[in-house]
Amino acid sequence: MKTVIQVALAIVILVLGYLVYDSIMEPVHFRQEVREREGEIIQRLKDIREVQRAHRSRHQRFTADLDSLVDFYKQDSLTVVRAIGTVPDTLTESEAVRMGIVERDTIWIAARDSLLRRATYHIDSLPYVPYGGGERFRMDAGKIERGLTELPVFEASVEPHIYMGDLDNWRVYYTREEGLRVGSMIEAVLDGNWE
Repeated sequence: MKTVIQVALAIVILVLGYLVYDSIMEPVHFRQEVREREGEIIQRLKDIREVQRAHRSRHQRFTADLDSLVDFYKQDSLTVVRAIGTVPDTLTESEAVRMGIVERDTIWIAARDSLLRRATYHIDSLPYVPYGGGERFRMDAGKIERGLTELPVFEASVEPHIYMGDLDNWRVYYTREEGLRVGSMIEAVLDGNWE
């Protein structure tokens, strides 16, 4: 009888030890998962920002449609101005151009050849939130007035329930209530809220 009680107590101690360990490690595992998910989403938002900047330089505005952003990447082109010749130390580049020492040449290159070179995903998945189960980023674009000037702005964002909703207790441990976003519709900034 004494042996049975000792074995039962040993099993109870082991189970309780595991439960204590698991309760301590749950937030640690959660933080690791958050770092991985946020890292992929932040990179996707940075890529959206990069393509939006190129779109603005080509068309003088941002686009509010993620599909048109992908089409721009696939089908449009960007200008590159290159200087042919060497600028002497005593002159500025504009002076050297005026004197004929340096020539400027404008060439067109495909947007896909100069943007998102390090992307590890297919460009058609740019609008979709990683870990979002097929949900898309929310994006808006427009203009704001600062002084007497209209400035183009855009904002791409995702709410946390979209990329964290499948994790247990995410509302308990996750502190970024506003989610992740890049750009702003009320200020002329292109920063992300993680920076």
